[in-house]
Amino acid sequence: MMARGRWYLPGMLYTGILEVPLQGIRQKVRDLVFKNNLFPVLDLCCGPGTQAGLLGRRGSPAVGLDLNLKMLKYAASRRPGLPFLCADAARTPFRPGTFQGIVISFALHEKETEFRARLLSETKRLLAPGGGIVLVDFERPWDGASRRAYLYVSAIERLAGRSHFRNGRDFFNRGGLRALLRENGLREVERRNIAAGTCAVVLAVPGKPADSSPIGEISCHG
Repeated sequence: MMARGRWYLPGMLYTGILEVPLQGIRQKVRDLVFKNNLFPVLDLCCGPGTQAGLLGRRGSPAVGLDLNLKMLKYAASRRPGLPFLCADAARTPFRPGTFQGIVISFALHEKETEFRARLLSETKRLLAPGGGIVLVDFERPWDGASRRAYLYVSAIERLAGRSHFRNGRDFFNRGGLRALLRENGLREVERRNIAAGTCAVVLAVPGKPADSSPIGEISCHG
């Protein structure tokens, strides 16, 4: 089963094209999770399992979840011993407060507006008190480098299909990741802006911007 999963073509293309460009972002996510001890951690919409694999190194309790069973078999073939679950990210089988950390990486912009809200609502349900959510997704361009990256990202998004591109444009027009978190009752605790990808890695917690958080203070780095 695992040997057959290893030759799943969409998974091979995904990792072949994006493994190197996303390496730095994956490491930033891992650093945030380890620095804040956000374990056990759930990687929602985990795709080929690269991020989940980084989080689960040295036996750290990490779980990957995705709705694409073939992609999960591919992920499991690459990360033997790491648990992967096939389920709807907006309706998971886990009990409330199961995870100290939850990761959502580039999985929000491609979804329809209503599904984004349901996914984030489920994320808050799964989060244990004092836990944190690490999100990676696109932001509106804020300088010359990010504007150039936006043109490149738009071209790639168009190649991903009509609905994917339409949802991505809607995500940008609504204000990107920053606006989405604000609209869904999530407060940023820490941020890493990445101009080369017109995106950000954000650590967030449930609550309004004025709320205090046990995790730490807001910081922002280019």
